[in-house]
Amino acid sequence: MQSPKTDHIVQAAKELGETFTETATMINGMNGAVKEVNQLYDHGQGGAGNSMISLGIALVVFPEPFMVSDVIGGGIIAAGLLYNKIVSPPLYIDNVFETIEAQVQTIHLTGEDLSENFVPVDFSTMRFEI
Repeated sequence: MQSPKTDHIVQAAKELGETFTETATMINGMNGAVKEVNQLYDHGQGGAGNSMISLGIALVVFPEPFMVSDVIGGGIIAAGLLYNKIVSPPLYIDNVFETIEAQVQTIHLTGEDLSENFVPVDFSTMRFEI
């Protein structure tokens, strides 16, 4: 009695394993891309200045017998306010979309203004000398 040939089953199992590997690699790459895009969104977070202000307020509010945390908290609050004033907030993708929409709207309004104020010039009556 002959044993059944299993070469095609082994080949199919190898191909299935390669497919699973390729799928896992693609999902891993997609996960990295999603993380990168996710970092472009604000998610309600402010900049580093807002975190500094929150930490400073927590230090001022926290009760202790010595005034050291109040002084340090006040300094951190001042540093956070100064940081927000000097350093512009990071650009998030939400801001990019709003900016593009505003610029497109400005271009449309400018085009409308140009078409309303356009006066055709008759060049046939003008004489140019060389």
